[in-house]
Order: sequence, then C-alpha cells, then structure tokens
Amino acid sequence: MITKITIKNFKKIEFAEFELGRTVVFVGANNSGKTSALQAISLWELALRQASSTLNRYDIYAAPVPSVRQLWKDLDVENQTIEIVAEGFTDAKTWRLGFEFSYANSESINYRMIPTSSDISQSKLLEQVGFLPPLSGLAAKEDKLEFGSIRARIGEGRTADVLRNLCWLVAKQQDKWKQLTDLIYQLFKIQLDPPEFNDLTGQLTVTYKEFNKQYSMDLANAGRGFQQILLLFAYVYFTKNTILLVDEPDSHLEILRQKDIYNRLSSLVKSQQSQLIIATHSEAILNEAADTDTIVGFLGTPHIVNNKKQLVKALTSIGFEQYLLAAQTKLVIYLEGSTDLRMLIAWAKVLNHPALSCLTNNPFIKYVANNTSDARNHFYGLKEAIPDLKAIALYDRINNRLQSTDLKEIMWQRREIENYLPIPEVIERYIEKQKGDLGLIRSLINDYMPPIAKKDKTESWWFDTKMSDDFLDKIFRKYFIKLKQPVSLMSKSNYYQLAELAKPDELDIEIQEKLDCFVLDR
Repeated sequence: MITKITIKNFKKIEFAEFELGRTVVFVGANNSGKTSALQAISLWELALRQASSTLNRYDIYAAPVPSVRQLWKDLDVENQTIEIVAEGFTDAKTWRLGFEFSYANSESINYRMIPTSSDISQSKLLEQVGFLPPLSGLAAKEDKLEFGSIRARIGEGRTADVLRNLCWLVAKQQDKWKQLTDLIYQLFKIQLDPPEFNDLTGQLTVTYKEFNKQYSMDLANAGRGFQQILLLFAYVYFTKNTILLVDEPDSHLEILRQKDIYNRLSSLVKSQQSQLIIATHSEAILNEAADTDTIVGFLGTPHIVNNKKQLVKALTSIGFEQYLLAAQTKLVIYLEGSTDLRMLIAWAKVLNHPALSCLTNNPFIKYVANNTSDARNHFYGLKEAIPDLKAIALYDRINNRLQSTDLKEIMWQRREIENYLPIPEVIERYIEKQKGDLGLIRSLINDYMPPIAKKDKTESWWFDTKMSDDFLDKIFRKYFIKLKQPVSLMSKSNYYQLAELAKPDELDIEIQEKLDCFVLDR
C-alpha cells in the first residue's frame, strides 16, 4: 500500500506531495491534474517493474502521448527532470522508493532510482498498479486479446475494445464469475450469460437476459451505465493489482447509483486488502467519502482536504461541491436570483467596469432570495474550511441589520434592483430595437409614471414603488396585449435587456458604487 506520494514536473503537476489511505478520492476542476496524478503513480510502478533503465513511449500505456516530451510540465525537458517518489507499508515494513526520469528523445525516457530509496526487494513483488479510465463507448465487435494488449488498450482509454475480454478472463475463475453475475443481477435484475469465443472469427460475444425475458441481447444493446459498472467490477474481479487507479468511476451513472457503486467498489477493494485511488467530479461520491476516506483536493497545490473539524458543517449542511467551488474561487457572491446577476453584468458592460471580470469569469454565485440568514450560514460554514474566504452579498432594500466583515453585506437604496431600470429613453430604445410601436409605449409610460417622477429623479416613486410588478410588468403587459403579441416577450426574467441598452450617463450613480464593491483583492 502506498501511504505517501510526491510528484514533480509531471504533466499538469509542478509539485504535489500528499498522504494516501486505503481508499482515496482525487477531486478538483477539469484539467486540474487529477488524471495526471493517477498516471504518475502508474509510471512509478512501470519503472519499478522494468529491468532496464529506459522506457519506450509505447511502454507508458497509462499516459499515451505522441512524444514523451508531453509528459513534462510545460514541455520543459531541458531544464527539469520528472521525479516520482512513493512511500508505503507492506508486510509490516515501511519503504520509500523514488525514480528520476530524464528526457532521452521523443520516443524514450531514461530513469534511475533516487539514492534515498529503500531496498527495492521490500515491495517489488507486492505493490502492483492497475489503471482504468472510464468507458469510452462499446465496440460492436471485439477480438480476443492477450492480456498485454488488453492492458495497453485500457491505458490508451480504449476501454470499449476490451470489456468482453475482461468478462472472458473473469469467467475463467468460476467463483469470481459468480460474484460478478450475482452483483449485476442484484443491481439491474439482469442475468449475464457466459462469454463465448468464436474460433472462426476470433471474436468474443457477451449476452444478457433481462428479468422475465426468454431471449438474450448482445452487450452492445445495454445502457452505458450498465456497461460502465460491468467494466469496473470485471476489472476489479480479474486483476491481481493491489493498487487500483480508477478515473471517473461514476461516468455514465445517474446520481442515485453513484453513491452505491462507490461504496460497493470501495468495500470490495478493501476486502481484497488492496488500495483504491479514484478521480471524480461526483458530488454524491464526495459526500460519501468525506466521512470515511481520504480526499485530496486539486485546488492550487494538491492537498488533503477532509479534515473533519473544518468540514463537518460544510459537508453536512452545504455540500462538498460548494466547498470545492469556494476553495477554487476564494470569493462567494450572494444575490437574490439569476436576474440580478444578468442586470449587474449588463450594467458592468455599459460602464466598462472592472467588476465585469468578477461577475463573468467563473464566479461562485449563490442565490439566497434576500435571506441574510441563508447567506451567513452558508458563508461561515465554508469559512471554517477556507479561512481566507471572502464574500459579498447584495440585497434589495430590506429591514435587516447588515454587517461588513469578510462577508460584506450591502443593499440597494431603492426598493429592488428593478427600480433602476425604468428610464423612459431606455424603454423606448428597447421598443425601437424590436421595431415596435413607439407611440403606444410612450402613451403607456405617461399613464403609469407620475408627472412629478418624470421631472424629479429623487421623488419617492423611484424609491418605494415595486417597479417589477407595479410599473414594468404593467406597461409591457398592456403593450403586448394591445398589439396581440405574447406578453412573455418581456417579463421579469428579460428585464436585463433594458439594462443592456442604457447609456453610462443615464445610470444612477449608485449602480457604479455597488459595482465597485465587487472589485475585491483575492
């Protein structure tokens, strides 16, 4: 069992060092290095098994690349070497084994054992690594392959080419085949038939019977989720590997099955005294693993994140995916709803305001419907795990007392955000853009906007009227009804279109001030 791994200069990873447990979950954003870490562990084991001091590009089946240069961080083969060091515990003995990899040419890598490594005999025969990518889509036909070819295709991500072969290999072990078929029946009420080999074509077939059906269907007709589960467990039942690396085991599975499959897979691997390391995006798996297993977050420098004292509130009341978002962005924005966000973005564009980047560059937005308690509970639950987390909450005009700490709370002076929209010139601009009836909309504005409000922008009508219901909704509803057009053409969800048509000098200064609050140092 590997208890600690250190990786330098490999693919997405400049440096990573973290401890591992019996079951480990790698989590993080796309392209954050999770799969790179799995591939690094596989490369470490490959160096452990090789008799020579050179690896050919085709030997590195778990990380197929057109040139081995692609394995180096930033492709920098001249100035750096790859280092992968594993520490472990086997047969009551601890060990440390590391390798340094240097670029030879586009087709090969030279490597040597790092001098501080333990005697290789301590772990050479026991620590075996298997790497399994997600199912890539089942091939219609499948030739019978030798295990070396199966392993190579799996490493290349061609799992669709070997599923029947894995079933064939498991079927040779009667007890394992029974366990696999019992599991499939329990999960799907499907009876898996023994694989068959056609000597004439050299191809394998696997069929199955659905519950209460008399005829068999080819495996290609099964759902992708069924095929993914069959791939996972056929691989586990067949392989003699003691360290299983599985990339996205939840792939193609509906959320209700993800938790169940993770628990079954983890339990099976533990019963075999093996080690399971997976990479996932699944919220169901993350929440399940947080209480019992090791979670490594690939957020900045990869690190263990499942410290129970820090995460218990975030995990139980908020959800682990919220923690991951917060750790990645370091800023949470609380708004009433999605229409508020659209209006803020529109105004930021009109004003060419720097807040635009904050609002559009993968922000962590949480909608709280003007409920300060919801925002505070969410924020402080996350902050227990992320001490440097900041947040800003923007509410409509409410009676609650606001705070200004790491959670900065602000509110509009007017009744709601829509109170900054009903600028007559902007409304006319919208109608002109739609090639509509300007005379009609002007008449409706005159009917519903008090004469004093037209002359004085400080008049209470601008501040206290519920503009969404009592002005904008009324004039647009009347307008579209009179023209016998769908009233849904301009509803509350589309009011941001008015914000987009405003000119900078038409906007209230408060909009600028509120946008200023979103420009925080992070």
